[in-house]
Amino acid sequence: MKVKASIVQKGNWFFNKLVSQATKLTGHAEVGVFGGKPHITDLKQGGKRSIDMPDLAAIHEYGAPGRNIPERSFFRASLQLNQSKYGQYLMGQIKPMLLGKSTMAATWQFLGQEAQADVQTYMINGKFVPLKPKTIKRKGSSKPLIDTGQLRQRVSYRVVK
Repeated sequence: MKVKASIVQKGNWFFNKLVSQATKLTGHAEVGVFGGKPHITDLKQGGKRSIDMPDLAAIHEYGAPGRNIPERSFFRASLQLNQSKYGQYLMGQIKPMLLGKSTMAATWQFLGQEAQADVQTYMINGKFVPLKPKTIKRKGSSKPLIDTGQLRQRVSYRVVK
């Protein structure tokens, strides 16, 4: 399952066209939880089960109504909250790129790192649906999305060409 968000400036046709063309020519940055080892969950009554980290991220991001898990968007919410910052950075890179002092690859690299840090910070400081008392008792904390720290640590970025 994939989570997708894009940088869009409402009402700014030039900026949106610039980002669209830059993406076609030079790629883009993606922020997410990409593959890897399964997350092992220790269920007190049901033993242990494993789930892939990308699936765990998607369950938290979109919720799972059939399993009574509410949506706790940390990717889309964080990227939306910070999209004007990313847009301003991109606009500020036009002149350095035209003068040969920067590259689009370096710009995507920086934006990927920035977005990764923003998502990880939002996981700690964001406003989410509170946990149920049963969940708080099981994990010993009332903080949504933070249990072992594995999911937060697995948030990363990649530059795609």
